[in-house]
Amino acid sequence: MARRVVTQKNAPAPADTRDRLARMQSVAARFGAWRPAAQVLTRVSAVPTRFVQVDHATRVAGWPIERFATVHGPSNHGKTAFCHGLGLSFLERGHFYAFVDAEYTTPEDWLAKLMGEHSTHPGFVALRPKSFEETVDAVRAFCEQVAEARDKGEIEPDTSAVIVVDSMKKLSPQRLLDRIAKEGAEGKKGSVDGYGGRAAQFKAALISQWLDEMVPLLYHTRTSMVAITREADDPAADARDVQFDNAWKVQGGKSLVYEASLVVRITRDSWLRESADKDSRIVGERHRARIWKTKVGGKDDKHTDAYFHTSNGVQTPEGFDRARDVLELAIASGLVEQAGAWYRWRDRKWNGEAKALHALTGDVLVEMENEVRALDAPKVAP
Repeated sequence: MARRVVTQKNAPAPADTRDRLARMQSVAARFGAWRPAAQVLTRVSAVPTRFVQVDHATRVAGWPIERFATVHGPSNHGKTAFCHGLGLSFLERGHFYAFVDAEYTTPEDWLAKLMGEHSTHPGFVALRPKSFEETVDAVRAFCEQVAEARDKGEIEPDTSAVIVVDSMKKLSPQRLLDRIAKEGAEGKKGSVDGYGGRAAQFKAALISQWLDEMVPLLYHTRTSMVAITREADDPAADARDVQFDNAWKVQGGKSLVYEASLVVRITRDSWLRESADKDSRIVGERHRARIWKTKVGGKDDKHTDAYFHTSNGVQTPEGFDRARDVLELAIASGLVEQAGAWYRWRDRKWNGEAKALHALTGDVLVEMENEVRALDAPKVAP
C-alpha cells in the first residue's frame, strides 16, 4: 500500500502568519510555569578573571556563574593555584569565594603570596570538612545564604560567589569512614575500605547524586562551583594517545564530566627562565589551561588552549604573572608588534621581554589589558 503523504497546499500568507503567531502567543500565555524560551535560556553570565587568556578562550569574557565546572590535571602542575586565581578574581570584583580544603594542604602563608591582601578578605571563607556529608550541607547553606542576602538587599544585587572543592577524591562519606574504623585493614572482605575495593564506586555514586542537586541550585542562587579532581593513567590509551597527551582519565566518576559546563585540564607547559640560556635561573612557570568540554561558548577545535603564568619572585613579583599573560595575548592578537627582541605597542618600544614586563605595571598594564579585552566585546551593528 502506498504511503499517504500529507502536504500543506497553501502556505500561509504574511498576514495569516501574524495571526497564527498571535493565537499561539495567547495559548502559550496559559502554559503555567512555561515562559518564552528567550527569557529562560539567557546568555551566560560571567565574572572577568585575572586570567585574560582564559577569559578570551571561554568566549564569555570571564568565568561563568550559575554553572558547575571541573578542573583536573597532573599533580603539582597548577590546578589549585589556578582555582585560587579564580577565587581571587571573584573577590576583586566584589563577590564571595568559598574554599573547601578537603586535601588539608593549603597554608595561609602561601595564599598570602598568591593572593596578597585578599587572602584576608572578608568575603573569602574556607572549610576543612570531616566528611562528604558535611561538605554537601555546608555548600548548600552557603549558596542559599548568598541568595538570601542578595534578595534582602544586604549585598549588591549582582553579587555572586564561586565555591572551589579541593579535591573531590578526598571527600569521604561518613558511612565509609565508620566502616574503615570498625573493620580496619582486616575487613570482612579483605580490604581496608570494607567494600572489597568498591569504595571508589560508592563515592562516585554519591558525587553523582550531589551534582544532581547542585546544578539547579547553582542556577537558582546565581553562584558557581569548581571541583578539582585528580586524573589517572588511562589503561585503554594507545601510542597515539600518549603522543598527543591524551593517555589519562578523570577520576571521581563520569558525572564530573557529564554535569560540567566547563572541563579544564591544567598542565605545566614550560619553565620560565631569566634568559634564552637553558641553564639560566628559573623565574616562573607557564601553565596551559585546556578547555576540552564546554557548554558555555564553543571551542576552536577539539579543544581550546589558554595560558597563564606564575612567578617565583626573581624577575616579577611572586604570584600570578598577569603582565606576561596580557603581553602574550597582545602579541598573538597583533596589538603588540614583536621584531626580534623589540616589542612595540602604540608609541612605546621595549628592547627585551624583561624590560617590557617591567614597564607593564599600573595604568600601562590596565590600558593594554583593556585593549586586549575589547577584542572580545560583542560587535554592535551600526
